[in-house]
Amino acid sequence: MTSALAWLVQPPAPVPDGVRASDVGPTAWQVLLHEGALHPVWGAVATPADRSPTPAVRATALRPLVPPRAVVGRAAAVWVHTGGPLPDRFDVLVEPRARRPSPHPLRVPHEVPLPDGDVVRLGDVRATTVLRTALDLARWLPEHESVPLLVRLVDHAGLDVTAALHALGGQPGQRYAERARATLLRMLRPPGATGGRAGRPP
Repeated sequence: MTSALAWLVQPPAPVPDGVRASDVGPTAWQVLLHEGALHPVWGAVATPADRSPTPAVRATALRPLVPPRAVVGRAAAVWVHTGGPLPDRFDVLVEPRARRPSPHPLRVPHEVPLPDGDVVRLGDVRATTVLRTALDLARWLPEHESVPLLVRLVDHAGLDVTAALHALGGQPGQRYAERARATLLRMLRPPGATGGRAGRPP
């Protein structure tokens, strides 16, 4: 085969898991969405119709809301790790004394310590790990709000509730630690239960 015809048998370029509107242009973007070839994830990011969004794709979709110095956390991190319902607004974490992100109607900034071990890079964005996300939810949200989110982490992101309790025990003096402990114990022993597997609500 001559080199002039070699391009005919080249395999097609692989389609990425996440497609940005800027990758294809505004007209093609609207056509691909309308025809069902792409399914929207959030904002200007979609995924091919034959694939489910990955955590990296969901995190990348939030890139316009997350400056490089910031990290996706709390309920927003649950969505990144598990998918499911979108939060009304996205929690964005920065280190104390770091410059807060500018005001945005869809972003809620928080100043908190962010050790390297509590952060994972997913696509173009950093997010709190599943374990750190669980501890933050249990500490900062009332039980009726945190438990459904924690269940999503157990069911779809492999959260080990027993490990979360052990990690909480290694953080004495943390604000709202007792509330977090009560919530995590509630996950392991719901009212009326006589047993249950450690790490997953029965």
